Amino acid sequence: MSKSIKHKSSSEQVVDIFSLDNKIRAMLIFESALAQAEANSGVIPKEAAAIISQCCEESIFDAKDLEERGTRAGTIVIPLVKDLISHVQEKSPEASHFVHFGSTSQDVLDTALVLKLKEAISYINLELERTENAFSKRAREHSGTLLLGRTLLQPGPPISFGLKAAGWTAAVRRGRERLNRAAEKALILQFGGAVGTLSTLQSNGLKVGQSLSAQLELPLPDAPWHTHRDRLVEFASAVAILVGTLGKIARDISLHMQLEVSELSEPIEEGRGGSSAMPHKRNPVGCMIVLSAANRVPGLVSSLLSGMIQEHERSLGNWLAEGSTYPELMKETAKATSAMLEVSEGLQVNAKRMRDNLDNTQEMVFSEALAAALLPSLGRKGAQEIVTQLVEEAITRNKPLSLVASSNAVVTDAINIKDLEHVFDPTQSLGSTSQWIERLLTGEAQD
Repeated sequence: MSKSIKHKSSSEQVVDIFSLDNKIRAMLIFESALAQAEANSGVIPKEAAAIISQCCEESIFDAKDLEERGTRAGTIVIPLVKDLISHVQEKSPEASHFVHFGSTSQDVLDTALVLKLKEAISYINLELERTENAFSKRAREHSGTLLLGRTLLQPGPPISFGLKAAGWTAAVRRGRERLNRAAEKALILQFGGAVGTLSTLQSNGLKVGQSLSAQLELPLPDAPWHTHRDRLVEFASAVAILVGTLGKIARDISLHMQLEVSELSEPIEEGRGGSSAMPHKRNPVGCMIVLSAANRVPGLVSSLLSGMIQEHERSLGNWLAEGSTYPELMKETAKATSAMLEVSEGLQVNAKRMRDNLDNTQEMVFSEALAAALLPSLGRKGAQEIVTQLVEEAITRNKPLSLVASSNAVVTDAINIKDLEHVFDPTQSLGSTSQWIERLLTGEAQD
């Protein structure tokens, strides 16, 4: 019998993407594409470009050694280019003169980072789309499933679970779309040479840049952006907003999972959510992972915001600090998206418990509706006063609010029994719910 293949989560994929080996691979992709672009533009011989590209494809580089030497040199690009030159020189001394020609270390590192971010986003997007679909399905299934609305952690009038799930759906969609809009602006080519003028390439700089842009499938910006980090930080901010959205959903679900609430639960799987000390527990481990990421991500983005204040044409220190921050940011984001995907697709809904928790309020949550029904006869102040008295009586006597209200002469004089029954019918509390759900799920609600 064949075994099912377990596909890697975005979390696992992103860890691979930002490994040291793949970071070096992205730098070599840039160096190869640069040589090809310069050959296409008539700047260097085509034969030299072919040899440089061949050497870039050969795995001859010791990642750990390069990292150690890069620490001493200032960036890992310096020893990488040195070793690449040596390797090319063995094949063609003439071609070795054109390695890294006209470029600078930051061009390589920034573009390599952009390539890695673009790859990571592709995996995260797939999981976000699946999460949207999972919540959307729950929203439609439970459009009429009654649930306590809760404000300031206290019970309020009923809502439907479908409305809550539709809100989650739309929030995830907005986060994904916001992220992709920011990525479209930020994930662009970096190519400017030492001070952004590409002076080594003389009049061919823009032509080479256009060719390099096409080969790497990265947009060519209006100009090099070595010390202008606004677009990249805007992208990071969109990432943080997305993770914050996932954190809000995780907080909701974990609160619904409390034993005394028991309205939702994460997927039940062997070895998932157990306790080392308390066998009865089913911990919301997926939500825990999301909330952990949501706690850490704002600090990472804060450091990127601080790093925007860079000097002149190339920065000392601030730019290099981003090198470890963006990988950590994307790893935390991927953890959150992978965990939320598992939660959303395996989410279990206990509709009976939702209704039981609503019924256990002794109808106190209909006090607002009762006051509204009495308002035409008693006025706002009179309606509020009588309902406050009725609530206190219902609590004292431990009786449903409808029973206390139907026994009160002021109420029965002001409203007929049929209308009073209508007040305490939970389905009458849903108001515009069906319209909101449809708007949320179809994307009619916009930022």
